[in-house]
Amino acid sequence: MGTLIGQELFKLVHKVGTWIAVGVMVVIQFAFIAGGLIYPKVFNQAGMITSDFVADSIIVFIMIASTASIIAMEFQYGTIRQLLYRQYYRSQVFISKLITLVIQLVCLHLIASLVTMVASLVAFPDFDWTASDHLKNYALTQGGETLTLLLLMSVVLLLATLFKTNAAAIAVGFVGYFLVEIAGTILISLIQKWEWLKWLPFTMLMTSSQILTPGLKSMTKLDLPWMIGLTCAYTVLLTVISYLSFRRRAV
Repeated sequence: MGTLIGQELFKLVHKVGTWIAVGVMVVIQFAFIAGGLIYPKVFNQAGMITSDFVADSIIVFIMIASTASIIAMEFQYGTIRQLLYRQYYRSQVFISKLITLVIQLVCLHLIASLVTMVASLVAFPDFDWTASDHLKNYALTQGGETLTLLLLMSVVLLLATLFKTNAAAIAVGFVGYFLVEIAGTILISLIQKWEWLKWLPFTMLMTSSQILTPGLKSMTKLDLPWMIGLTCAYTVLLTVISYLSFRRRAV
């Protein structure tokens, strides 16, 4: 297992797209930092900092692409055969890819957080992390966004096991992301009429928002502990289904 994880990390580190994605994320962060300095009345300082200067949104797109490609590329280029012929179980291959994705996600958040912390000290010295629960809101934002992103990644992972090419998997991943976001918004309206719909996984996309705004309970009809628990449960369930699809797929 350790060898497989090492190989996956090696491929990730030596992929040009990995560093391009990180570079784009950091550049966008600096663009919003500059915007905050030039137009302080337009850009909400606290809001930008708690969202890592929009890095949270960029990380979503990076991880969707990574999740889609980490499975699809193995089948597209036939490298999955080499792994299986070396007497690795499909479960080991699948788990090593999951661990690699989690490591990538953690690293992206660490980079984004580092840029945010430095920017808050250098560009916005008046920003006080201890005032108005800024540090608490930052932690809640990051935790909520990560929880929701893991659910999205499990959906993309399942879709990736169904496609033969990397490009198709990524494209479907992005389309699926936007459709899921739209479905989640529409579902909130439908829940007001048919409350049983609140148990659908699309509702859990509101988890990060409800963590920061407990009043959303009136819209989702679910208490926060239920939202968090169901988000984790659906993530695990979809990941297990993804593995079953991965295991049954012909090489």
